[in-house]
Amino acid sequence: MKKFILFLFLSGLMLTSFGQPWKTDRQEIIGSAGPSFLTGDVGGAVDQPTNTIRDINFKATRFSLGGGYNYFIRQDMSVVGQFTYNMLTAKDEFAANEARRNRNFDIRTHLMEVSAQYRYYFVKDKFGHTFKLRDASSMFFSQISAYAAIGVAGFYFNPKGRYSDNKFYALQPLGTEGQGLAGEPEKYKRIGIAIPFSIGAKYSLGERWGIGAELCIRKTFTDYIDDVSTVYYDNTAIETAYGEKAGFLADPNDGANPTWTGAGERRGGENLQDYYATFMFSVNYKLLKGNSFKPRF
Repeated sequence: MKKFILFLFLSGLMLTSFGQPWKTDRQEIIGSAGPSFLTGDVGGAVDQPTNTIRDINFKATRFSLGGGYNYFIRQDMSVVGQFTYNMLTAKDEFAANEARRNRNFDIRTHLMEVSAQYRYYFVKDKFGHTFKLRDASSMFFSQISAYAAIGVAGFYFNPKGRYSDNKFYALQPLGTEGQGLAGEPEKYKRIGIAIPFSIGAKYSLGERWGIGAELCIRKTFTDYIDDVSTVYYDNTAIETAYGEKAGFLADPNDGANPTWTGAGERRGGENLQDYYATFMFSVNYKLLKGNSFKPRF
């Protein structure tokens, strides 16, 4: 009798495992790469800057590289942790707004991000074998899954500006808006928090491998990813405190409209926080536990 009960128990476990292959395939490794975009106070594709996706200037597109780990809570839910390196650039040369072109900022930012996101698959992810379908079109669409995600991210950034020698120099130590001088705020922190919003799709290539694409937009709580936020500070005071290089990088305009960049004139828009975005193409690999094979005829 005991052997019979044990047999029933083990049979039930096996049936449950075979009936829910996602429970044995729930871990996934992700590698990704794709273009990156910054919408801040420099550059911009529309005449009236908005710091939204409408303001992306594709001439300033650079790249991102990432890796991560995805863990399925249910077949339609997962949590994913990722590390992403982002190269972000912004140039007033590309701006639609005349005042921005006059400023002549040319900014490069290396941004490294660690994030955790919750994914909801409104088209469930695929697990196990899904072959022997009626026709090629059915097979193609049956392999697609899609999701939306939200989470939290921490990042480190280091904006640099192009100097007259055509090299880039870190801007935060130079106090380009008077930071660190008497009566002025301290220099901004180069770490920040963001809220990432993502939408993506995946295509299963089999039991283990898959490919995907994801658009992720990050809402940040800093206006200094491009080092530009408030008003111009007295340039002579900046040069006296931090040197000639700091004075140039604080105001690199070519002198065509010098009154536009005088002390107290608008340099950026501190009421609009910076956003950055990526469109990543990924390769996904499921870590299988045991034999999760179950043919679906």
